Amino acid sequence: MTTIPGEIYLTAMKKHWQVSFVKTPGKLIIIEHPHRQLIIYGKKHSKRQALHLINRWVRLKAHVFLNDLLYDLNKKVKVRFKKVIIRSHECQWGSYSSTKTISLNNMLIFLPTTLTKHVIYHELCHVRYLSHCDKFWDELNKYDRNWKKNKEALVEADDYIPDWVEY
Repeated sequence: MTTIPGEIYLTAMKKHWQVSFVKTPGKLIIIEHPHRQLIIYGKKHSKRQALHLINRWVRLKAHVFLNDLLYDLNKKVKVRFKKVIIRSHECQWGSYSSTKTISLNNMLIFLPTTLTKHVIYHELCHVRYLSHCDKFWDELNKYDRNWKKNKEALVEADDYIPDWVEY
C-alpha cells in the first residue's frame, strides 16, 4: 500500500500543506489548520482510512479552486454554459457536452497552472465551437498562445499525480 504523504503540494494552486497525525480518542478525522497544516486526528491509525480522508480533502480543494478558476478565466472568454461538473475522470482532463455542461477532472489540481488553465480555456472555447475545427484552434490561441505545447504536455501529465491519490 502507498505511504501517507507528509506533505501535499497542489501544484495548480502553488500551495503546500504539511500533513501530521495526532492520537486522540474517537474515529479518524481530518482538519485543515492555519498556516497550511493538515492534521489527522484519531485513536486508530488506519493507513487506508487516512488516505481516504486526504483524498476527500483534495477533491474538495479541487472543486473550489477549479470552479473559481473556471469562472475567473471565463471573464475573458465570455461564454455561457449551464453546468460545471468537477470529478475524477480516468481518461480525460475535461470535456464539454451538447447539454452545455463543462466537466473538469479534479486531478487538474496537481498539474502546473499553465496546463490547468489550458484545459479550462479549451473547454470554454468548445462552448463556441463544439468540434476541433480551425476556428476552434484560432479561438483557443487568443487565450492560450502556447496551446500546442500545452496540448503535447498533457500527454505525460499523469506523471504530476502523486502515487497516493485515489481515482
